[in-house]
Amino acid sequence: MPMPYPLKIWQLARDVAAKGPLADPRRYGLIPHELKPLRRTLPTLLHGKRITFGDNISPKGSNRTRRAYLPNIIYHPLYSRALDMNVWCRLSAHALREVDAAGGFDEYLCAVQEKYVQDCDVAKMYQRKVREALAKGRAQRQREEMRDLVGGKYGDAYVEQLDKALGQWDAQVRKRREKTA
Repeated sequence: MPMPYPLKIWQLARDVAAKGPLADPRRYGLIPHELKPLRRTLPTLLHGKRITFGDNISPKGSNRTRRAYLPNIIYHPLYSRALDMNVWCRLSAHALREVDAAGGFDEYLCAVQEKYVQDCDVAKMYQRKVREALAKGRAQRQREEMRDLVGGKYGDAYVEQLDKALGQWDAQVRKRREKTA
């Protein structure tokens, strides 16, 4: 069975990012030469910016000529703490400001409205992966905190029984997910 397309993109992005730091301050806003053939695999975050149309008005005769106003698009690497990798993105300058205001790439993807990522399947894929990674990390931290609290109150023998029960629960959940997938 062939690999699904979003999974191919995910693996490709992971492999590209694993080869080393792709951020080069001399090429701010430009795409690295190695990534030029892979331009379509980059997530596009425009945050609502579109091509708009208007008129050029000549100063002397006030003649109107139709023209297009293009959004300010740059290529920039954004670091994802949840995925622990640099993600090269094609984004508008407005979206870069929004990412900065949100506190980072992960926070932006979690907080942004769906209408801003609905056009790009790759951005939706990264959004899903970041949310899954953050939820998994949050659940793991909560489980460890509860373990420490219970261990301090009831002792290590109770914590071992609890770990065994949680392991059985996780196995059942995994079986259910495999059946539905």
